[in-house]
Order: sequence, then C-alpha cells, then structure tokens
Amino acid sequence: MKRKPWSLIVLALLHVFAPIGNLILNAFRSGRTLPQQWTYWFEILPKPLLFLYVGVPVLAGIFIYICRRWSYWAYLACIALVLLSNLYSYWTSMNWNTLVILIVVLLVDVLIVAYFVVPSVQQVYFDPRMRWWEAAPRYNFNQEGTVNGAKAFIKNLSQGGLFLTAGPELADGDKVDVYWKFDDHETVVSGLVVYRVNRPGSEGWGVRFEHTNESQKQVKRVIDKLHADKKIVTERLPGPEDSFGAWLKKLVTKGEGLFPKFRS
Repeated sequence: MKRKPWSLIVLALLHVFAPIGNLILNAFRSGRTLPQQWTYWFEILPKPLLFLYVGVPVLAGIFIYICRRWSYWAYLACIALVLLSNLYSYWTSMNWNTLVILIVVLLVDVLIVAYFVVPSVQQVYFDPRMRWWEAAPRYNFNQEGTVNGAKAFIKNLSQGGLFLTAGPELADGDKVDVYWKFDDHETVVSGLVVYRVNRPGSEGWGVRFEHTNESQKQVKRVIDKLHADKKIVTERLPGPEDSFGAWLKKLVTKGEGLFPKFRS
C-alpha cells in the first residue's frame, strides 16, 4: 500500500460533508425549507445539538483520516454520538417519516462499524508498520555489513530502518547492532527487528532503527549520498495504479479496493 487507502479517504470526505445531508434530512423531517432549517439550526437550536449535527460528523471524518489507534476509538465515539442524536430527533418528533430515516441511519451506522472492525482496516489504525505511506523514502543500498557481528546484506535503507536479505537468523522483536562501511565512512546503529518476509524471492527482515544522536547523523550522511545518486526505491512511490481513478475502476469492475491491501 503506497498511499493512504482511498476507501478511508472517501469515507473521511463523506463524513466531513455529512452535515449537508443532515441539513437536508432535518429540513425534510420538519417540513422546513433549507434556508429555514439553516436559520433554525444556527439561531434557535441548542448549541449542543448543533454540535452533534455539524461538528461531530466533521470530527469523525478527521479521525478516520488521521489513522491512529486513538483516532479509531475517537471515531467510534463520534458514531455513538451521531446515533444518540438521531434517536433524540426521532423521540422529539415521532412519525413514520422520522422512523424511516432512523432505520436508514441505524443500518448505515451498523455497516460503517462493521467495516471498521474488519482486520485489514483495523491494522491501518493499530499497526504503524502497515502505514507505508508514512515511511521515510527508501533507497537501494545493496551493501554488505554485519548484524550482531555476523555477515549480512542490506538491500535498502531509509532514515528510520533497513531491509536485510541475508544475515543471521532473526525473529520479530530481536535487538540488533548493524555495521557497514560506505563511501569511506563507518556506520554503527542499533535497531529492532519489526517484521519478517517469507515470500519466495523476497525473504528478509525489516529493522527499525533505535537511533542515538551520532547514529542518526551517520545514517543521514549515507541517505544524503544515496539521494544525490538517485537511488530512491521508485517501486515504493505512488504511481498511476495508486490513483483515485484506478482505485475506483478496480472497485467497480472487480469489486476490489474496498479493504486495504498491504505491499512490502
């Protein structure tokens, strides 16, 4: 996944613009025109209810877009508040029209909550390793070095970590000390193994650096050189296949793209 999933971006935008839908639905429910409903909202409606109709959906969209563990729970809290506001609206004006609207809103809320409990969606919020679009640019390195004193091969490198394709047997959570010599400069940096890839032709270990001030400077010197030499890993940059149009076409024609898929 080279960019933030389009499904989450679209959902975030729908929430941000939801107040417009709320305005229309409330105007229809109350028998007012849109200007009359607007005036009622901002001049007569209690401010806490105005916040529920306008502020909470916008906040929910922002929380979706942020993609953090805390924003996941904050978003679900917003959905609960939206549900309570709709229950209140029905309670204060019980009729068949508001009942139908309430049922539709309930179904939409259930579908949204069901979407966000899908494991691949939760991973975006709960596992920083899955948010590839936040990763620092990665550069082809192809450099021999050592890991915990044993020979190793570093395939690519970023300011925050590296990927090994050969070295001692490692497991998730292992602490490592990595050494290499490049461009007549020695680099020593500690790190933590954060994932392992077992796909044929792509075996290796991902290491996240645990920098000191000195190691950060050493790695930055290497990164600056690789950047100047245009060694950036272009395969990890968003391309035409990651555009909104390509995502929408795949969703409509193949039914793919609704749930995030991750690529190393």
